[in-house]
Amino acid sequence: MKRVDGIIVAFLVVLLGGCASAPTANLAGKAITPEIVQRIVKVNRERVQSLNGSGTITVESPELTQSGSFELMLHKPDSILVKIEGPFGIHVGSVLLTRTDFLFYNSLENQLITGSVSPANLNRMFRINLTFDEVLNLFTGGSFLAGDGNDPDSLVVEDNQFVLIYGHGAGKRRYWIDPGTLLISKVQHLDTKGKLVLEERFEKFRELDGASLPRHIRITQHQARRLVAVAFSSLAINTSGVPLVLDVPTNAERVRWR
Repeated sequence: MKRVDGIIVAFLVVLLGGCASAPTANLAGKAITPEIVQRIVKVNRERVQSLNGSGTITVESPELTQSGSFELMLHKPDSILVKIEGPFGIHVGSVLLTRTDFLFYNSLENQLITGSVSPANLNRMFRINLTFDEVLNLFTGGSFLAGDGNDPDSLVVEDNQFVLIYGHGAGKRRYWIDPGTLLISKVQHLDTKGKLVLEERFEKFRELDGASLPRHIRITQHQARRLVAVAFSSLAINTSGVPLVLDVPTNAERVRWR
């Protein structure tokens, strides 16, 4: 099953494979450089300008395990709308994110929470340290984080995949690259002691209108023993749509987060 345009891959390998300044790795006779991988990931990401999807979401933690269904609408570059339902079709809540503000409606308590899209507020909502762009990229197949756009500290082969390793002040990030598509299959965040803190997995890719997107996304916070798993049952990209709007009852309690 084709997941990335083979002509682009071949062209980039020929064009960039001989760069002496960048690290290279070989797997099954195939040589790659970080620049090749980064360009393919970027091209794939830029092919997705909007996304509509639905499926199931599961949250597992030491305290509880919950699952439900969701609908996702995403418009680049600046808006994400997620609606979540629990068992028996009970509407749990909805969140609308933009680059500057968010609206989170908790239907069980009939409460609307608003605030700025700051790292602290995103962490408060999702319990994961993510920026708006990282949330955007998470739903569209993953990407290299800010600061990881240059050559990595090392490029190795592990478990039949390429691994690009970047060091930063808080530890390291390891990007696992599928050798067939040169897309990201896993991102690992390690602390300064080398312990795995956060892992993002992208699985069961399917091609849609020239872009390759994962049907399954898993985020694991190892130290907190918390897992969030998203499985798309339907997915469409680049469909024309109306502006994203959050429907909130007029009698909902209003709360503002700083």
